Amino acid sequence: MTADADQFRRSMDDALNALRELRANRPAASDVEVSGEATAADGLIAVVAAPGGRIRSITVAPQVLRQGSGYLAEQLTIAANAALDDLQARTVAEAPDTPSPAVLLDRLADVQQQSVRQMQSFLSALTSAQARTARPAG
Repeated sequence: MTADADQFRRSMDDALNALRELRANRPAASDVEVSGEATAADGLIAVVAAPGGRIRSITVAPQVLRQGSGYLAEQLTIAANAALDDLQARTVAEAPDTPSPAVLLDRLADVQQQSVRQMQSFLSALTSAQARTARPAG
């Protein structure tokens, strides 16, 4: 096996091992009770977000209803988005040992570049061999 092929195999193995590690370290959905929480309107609106981008609950104090529907809609949006942001931050914090998607993408990009170089080398060798066999003997 050539050095390029060995390097390609190692890169592919690294990427696959990182993906296996990600899958192995990922807790089962039933084992995780992560949620995101946030408030708005000076604490009069509370939102709890669940995994999958779902809103588990919204609590609205009666006092905020007197502010009008525009204010209520604005504050609900603020609280829901903040709860989803909190959920995302907590999800990352709960799984610190999993490989970063950015690292995985970088590794896979390297593998892709190596495979393109190797395929170009292979095709060049194949074209050269074909040209040699097409020459008249002589």
